Amino acid sequence: MDDYQDLWQRTWTYLTMNEPRAGLHPIPGTKPITIEALLLPPVMYYIALLFLPPPPPQAVDTILLKLLRTALATMAGVLFLRLPLAYYIPQSIGLNYQVSLVGLYGGCRVLDAFFISPILFGHIPRRVRYEHQPREGDKPTPTDLKKSTKDPSKNHIGFADSNAAAPPNWDRVPSLPLDNYWPTGASDAANTAMDALYKTWSGPTMQPVHQHEIPEDGFPHTFYDRASWALELELSMRGMGFTLTTADVKHTRETWLPTVSNRLHSIFVHVLPVVAVCLGIIRYAYDNYLGPNGDPPPFDGPSRFDTRLSLPMQWLLTAALGAFLMAAFSLAHSTFAIMCAPLAPSPFAFFPPLYTIPIWQITSVRKFWSYGWHRLFARLFLVYGVWPGEWVEKKLTGKGPKERADLGKVVGGFLSSAFVHSFSVRSVLGGDWIKARGEAQFFVLNGMAVVVEGAVIKAVVARRKEAKAPLEMWYDAWVGRLWWTSVLLFSGRNFARGWVNAGLVREMAGR
Repeated sequence: MDDYQDLWQRTWTYLTMNEPRAGLHPIPGTKPITIEALLLPPVMYYIALLFLPPPPPQAVDTILLKLLRTALATMAGVLFLRLPLAYYIPQSIGLNYQVSLVGLYGGCRVLDAFFISPILFGHIPRRVRYEHQPREGDKPTPTDLKKSTKDPSKNHIGFADSNAAAPPNWDRVPSLPLDNYWPTGASDAANTAMDALYKTWSGPTMQPVHQHEIPEDGFPHTFYDRASWALELELSMRGMGFTLTTADVKHTRETWLPTVSNRLHSIFVHVLPVVAVCLGIIRYAYDNYLGPNGDPPPFDGPSRFDTRLSLPMQWLLTAALGAFLMAAFSLAHSTFAIMCAPLAPSPFAFFPPLYTIPIWQITSVRKFWSYGWHRLFARLFLVYGVWPGEWVEKKLTGKGPKERADLGKVVGGFLSSAFVHSFSVRSVLGGDWIKARGEAQFFVLNGMAVVVEGAVIKAVVARRKEAKAPLEMWYDAWVGRLWWTSVLLFSGRNFARGWVNAGLVREMAGR
């Protein structure tokens, strides 16, 4: 009993401490966060959303309620943006980083939902109901696996995204029949063993369905329905269940519904092992190179990332941080989906995969950011980066409203991402924008890489057409894989350097 009381007392002391933990450098003038500061922004945002749906009923269309809605939304937006500017969390560097993301994202989302979309575009999100029609599964049987000779990685032209709209192929398909590898009589046993290994890795089969979206008639009819509408919109980062759904959520009407058992399998077989390995690498790098004496990272002076890590170790740490983030997002996504599974068939309970293509099928930097990485902030980057970038390019070049402005889209999207992430890491670096520039450099370099690879692909395709050569070569996909991994590892060092300087790596190492 005394042990439990001692544990509770130590936990309470930790949660209520006001002194920043070692390595945390909050913005000067900020103070420890309070419960009220955390709760007020989302609560006021939710109440404002109750009055957002368009009429009927006419009760939400009065001048008084419009003024109340505007006042609540304005206050919620201000409080969201104020979170990282006025408060800090003493207990954790990582939590401070996340609070900064939440504050900036929340403020931008409120501005979008109540002012930008309704006023500039006359658009208030309508809720979408999903109908799932069973369809015959596309996953191959063991016999199909044995007979198949097609390599799904060869469906793409080099590291271009010519087939980006096609549904991803998640199946393991051997590039050659296994009979070619084994002596007569041994191939059946080899196929059986590999099929068992494949089933262990892939887990329970997801339900194959055709998905149909049916928009509602425009407004919630009851108070309960209105309350549900507001909650779903507030929690739907990617617009799932609403007409503002981002492109990564739906590429085709053919989809698979993950089950609870499928998500649990993903967590225990795929995610947790990756998290464990990555944390082991991070801890090894910190204990042996970055902080062998246990001293916190210096706030000024040269970065230990550059002075204490060789180039191979920098790449290894960068890869470990990236894989950890990928797995951690997947873990949170699947956990939340399992918790909300009893709410099915509500959109609130259906969470499309965060990553819409397997990592080994990525063949370009553009494809990595479009399909291989989560797009939880896609709406933010669309409204505050892609659209302004398109507008600027069209104004500068004189393009018409219906003409494409791909350069502006790419530059605007990556610049907005650079600002969002630098703003967040700045909150644990004493508010110093210079020290927080690593993440900005990372996204700017990736934006430049997307532009360069697009120009190279266009030139290569044109040259092959002129020479009447095949547009697809056997080596294209491998060149693409080498290209995008090199870009991510080299540019990602800027990201990793910032995390080392901010003390995030030290915290992840448990020191």
